[in-house]
Amino acid sequence: MSPRVSRAAAVPGRLPLPAVGTALLLLSGCASTPSARDVEPFAPPRQATPDEVLAAWDDYCEGIETLSASGDLTLRDARAGKSGQLSVRVVAARVDRLYLKGSVAVVTGVEVSSDGERFWFSVPSEKKVWTGLNGAASQPGEAGSENEPYYALRPMDVSQALLPEPMAPGPGEKLVFAGERDSFVLTLAESHGGVLRARRRVWLDRELLRPMRAQRFDERGDLVTDVAWRDWDDGRPRDVTIVRPLDGYLARFLLSRVRTGVEIPERAFTGRTPEGYQVIEVQD
Repeated sequence: MSPRVSRAAAVPGRLPLPAVGTALLLLSGCASTPSARDVEPFAPPRQATPDEVLAAWDDYCEGIETLSASGDLTLRDARAGKSGQLSVRVVAARVDRLYLKGSVAVVTGVEVSSDGERFWFSVPSEKKVWTGLNGAASQPGEAGSENEPYYALRPMDVSQALLPEPMAPGPGEKLVFAGERDSFVLTLAESHGGVLRARRRVWLDRELLRPMRAQRFDERGDLVTDVAWRDWDDGRPRDVTIVRPLDGYLARFLLSRVRTGVEIPERAFTGRTPEGYQVIEVQD
C-alpha cells in the first residue's frame, strides 16, 4: 500500500502549512531587517583606567590659571517665573577670584566681583551693593524686584564653573569610578558613619576624555550646583550652563571669545562701593 500524501503536498506549487509559516517569517524578517552593508558597525567603547580618567580631569583643571571671556548671559529664576539676558564680560582666576560685568544696551545691569573670600554684587539701577562671605547664601533680592533673576548669579558658582578644581580626595574621602556608554564618571565621596555621601561628581566624554558635566553636593548630600560644558572650540567650552536645581536658578553663558593664561591685576577682584549706594550684608 502506497503511503498517504496530504492534499497540500499533492498540489503542484503549494507548500505544506508548516512550510508556509516558516516562509512568511523569513519574508517578514527580510522586509524589516536592513542588509549587512546598511548596518553601522557597533564600535566598542574606549577603555581607560581610573588613573587615566582622573589624570585627564586634573590636567584640564590645572592647565587653566586665569580666564578672560565675553559673550551673552541668560539668567532664569524658575520660582519667580522671571528671566533676563545680558551682554557679559568676565575674568576669573584661581581660588574663586572673579570679576563680571553684565550690560543691557551698553548700560551696566550688574557688576560682580570676588577676591576669593568675599563677594560684592552691585545693581546700579537700584544703587545697592550686596556683600558677604563667598559661601553665604546670596539671595538678596526683595520680593517683586525686577532684577531678581540676576541674583541667581552666585560668584563662587561662576568661578568654579569657569575654572573647575582637580578631584583631590582629602582626609576621610574616597574616589569612586564608573563607566557609562558615552562617559566616565568620577565621584568624590565623604564617609559619614559608614555611609559614603557624595560631595562632587564629574563626567568626562569617553572618547575624548574631556569634561562634560560637574555636580556639587552639600553636607546633607543634596545637589547644590549642576554645571554642563558644551560647544567646544580650541580646547575650551563656549556654552557653560550652571543650574541650582533646589533654588530654581539657571545661568547660561554663551561665550564668543575665550582666552586663558592672561594677566589680570588683583585690583580687578576687589569690590568697590560707589558713593550713595546702600550696602546690604548677606548672612549665611
